[in-house]
Parts: sequence; C-alpha cells; structure tokens
Amino acid sequence: MITAIFVYEHPQALSIVDALQPDNTPEIEMKATGNRLEITVKTNKLRTLVASCDDLLSNLQIAQDILIGF
Repeated sequence: MITAIFVYEHPQALSIVDALQPDNTPEIEMKATGNRLEITVKTNKLRTLVASCDDLLSNLQIAQDILIGF
C-alpha cells in the first residue's frame, strides 16, 4: 500500500472539502478541522497514486481560485 498525505491550510477549508467531495474516490479521505484540510490518498499502484494526486491538486487549485473571490 502506498500512502500520500497532504496538509493544506485555507480559511475556508470546510468549503474546499465540500467542493472536492464529488471527486472523492474510495482511495481518498478528506477532513477539515478549522483552517486545516487533511487529505490522505491510499492505493496499491504508483501510477494510480500519481494520477489521483494530480487530479486532486488540480481540483484543489480550482476550488481555491473560486473561493478567493468570497
């Protein structure tokens, strides 16, 4: 099993978790506590981990860009 853990801080961490939820596959667990967003990605294949992290980080950037206006 390969695991990647991301810790991201944003004043609207809960909103980001809500925005990313539709993309939350069984390999990805997300939780927000205060301003802190913790994302854990677990998989058996390195290529799956890379693809999941790439998609996740792209979607995280879009969510952040949208929330900057709020």
